[in-house]
Amino acid sequence: MRFNANPMRLLAWLAIAAGVWIAAATAARAQLAPGFVDKLTLDTGFVTGAPGATDIAFSADGRALVTRKTGEIVVRHPDGTTALIAYPFGGTLDTTSEKGLLGVVADPDVAQNRAFYFYVSNGPTADKHRVYRAVLAESSDSLTVDPVPVIAASRGFGPGLEGPANHDGGGMVIHDGQLYVGVGDTGANATPPTNKYGSCLNKGNGKILRVNLDGTVPSDNPLVGLASVTACASVTGAWTTAAPDPRVYAWGFRNPWRLWVDPQTGLLFIGDVGEVTQEEISIGGPDQHYGYPFEEGAQIWGPVQGMNCSSMTPSRPCTPPAFSYVHSPGFAVTGGLIPEACGWSNVFPGAHYVYGDSGADFIRALPMNGARTGFAPAVPIEVATGSAPVSFRMGPDGSLYVVQIGLGAVHRFTPVDQIGSACARGVPSGSAGSALVLAALLGLAGALVVARRVLT
Repeated sequence: MRFNANPMRLLAWLAIAAGVWIAAATAARAQLAPGFVDKLTLDTGFVTGAPGATDIAFSADGRALVTRKTGEIVVRHPDGTTALIAYPFGGTLDTTSEKGLLGVVADPDVAQNRAFYFYVSNGPTADKHRVYRAVLAESSDSLTVDPVPVIAASRGFGPGLEGPANHDGGGMVIHDGQLYVGVGDTGANATPPTNKYGSCLNKGNGKILRVNLDGTVPSDNPLVGLASVTACASVTGAWTTAAPDPRVYAWGFRNPWRLWVDPQTGLLFIGDVGEVTQEEISIGGPDQHYGYPFEEGAQIWGPVQGMNCSSMTPSRPCTPPAFSYVHSPGFAVTGGLIPEACGWSNVFPGAHYVYGDSGADFIRALPMNGARTGFAPAVPIEVATGSAPVSFRMGPDGSLYVVQIGLGAVHRFTPVDQIGSACARGVPSGSAGSALVLAALLGLAGALVVARRVLT
């Protein structure tokens, strides 16, 4: 997320942070671009009335959890009704600037354990952002929170995630049983950049972290076993050396607000919010320096107090972005994903990465190259307009869900043509029960159309 580029957007988001719901004058329901009107069905009413909505995750019983920046959690039932869980995580939730309840992801075994992970700004400045595990009750809309965070200074596997200002991160995904977490660099805006945290490898800020689901550190994380790395004690303090934060998986970010791991390649797709120059989407793996503060998108700023990517310990070249854009079309990128489920092959000709910008309110797509390592061509396609899209998630029904903080809503994008090889996966042939379960997960009477297609 980003506040420092647009005063009117700043005022609207600060109102949300204070718990006051004020619809921005430009806020409007999402609208499909002309080229997708006949390809996608847009449901603007999946979740409404959720001021400050930040993220969404799905339970196996058809319920969806929508986090709100102000700490509450909206539970959306399969029949469309909702319930509200009051802030459950203890401590003092900090909602100033971009902080708050910023992310949620379901456990891979959610069908058995009903567990979710939440990114919460509820600690002191030096240990502001924590990740908690909580279990959704089977027969009521309530959460039982493990009081020992998965990620926090008290967990003992790395330092606290600092949060004195903005650039707070909050994106989470789980891939191959491990939790990936995007953490911002705490702000300290300057042009050229002077905040070193993205490159200080003793700090968790400005990084993608990877931990096991209990918070322990995977033995193959890239900094495990290193005795000394490039470090610093403060955002603009002198470069020094220290023991690494072993949770660090990839580094050199400003605010990796949303991220995704491609299940086919294992590559990270990261939307990194820029300073005053460019926004970027990066594609890559672990053990890489993604440029900041030495580079911002395609802008090369050069060394900071004599240090650059290659002179760090460990030395790595700067990994350039797969795509970047200047601030005329937008100023706050929201990383997305490649939608691949029933019907999406009829929406896009080949794999496309769908992303957005919460400042410019657009939802766009970029075509992938054959190896899914970059964009070819790197020319965005207009998919829809939104209202500050801040999260892109695939649902269990194969629809794309876009959380729109500008409306306090979640919109659902579903392919019109539910045909293709992906449509047969996970649905036993001739099974009326499976078709009806799918319809229940969709949660609308219109989903019965999908059920009829499966049955026939």
